[in-house]
Amino acid sequence: MLSIKCDFSAAFRQLENIENAVQEALRPAVYRAARMVYLEAQSRAPVSEQGHWFYSKRKKDGSAGQKYWFESGSLKKSIYIKHADDKSMQGQRETYVISWRKNSSALGYVPYAHMVEYGTVRVPPNPFVRPAYDAKKAQAEQLIIDTIKRAVAQA
Repeated sequence: MLSIKCDFSAAFRQLENIENAVQEALRPAVYRAARMVYLEAQSRAPVSEQGHWFYSKRKKDGSAGQKYWFESGSLKKSIYIKHADDKSMQGQRETYVISWRKNSSALGYVPYAHMVEYGTVRVPPNPFVRPAYDAKKAQAEQLIIDTIKRAVAQA
């Protein structure tokens, strides 16, 4: 009878180090990639030459909706980036959301951003978020891959 003993403990430790390195590098890498898209969305957001009024829908009782004043650049200021805790699994899957603030905030908001992005029956769409994603997707993916490769090489 032939018996062979192999000790893989060193290999398993090294694999564990690689796993830990990837888990530590993932969230910052995805954030940096998402920030690329965020900055591109901000640069693509249309900016009016001057401030403007926005009128909300009529109320259910038929009375006039509210009237809001928005400074030029409000749409650009309303864009945000946020980690989506509910869609992320620490070290395994990290998700960031890039969107616009819909509710009143000191940081800026516009209740009509969806009308700009998708259009209305009267106004054609002027998308800025989706084109930003399309423009930066490959570069963002490569950034994540390169960051993870560096983390593995240093493990």
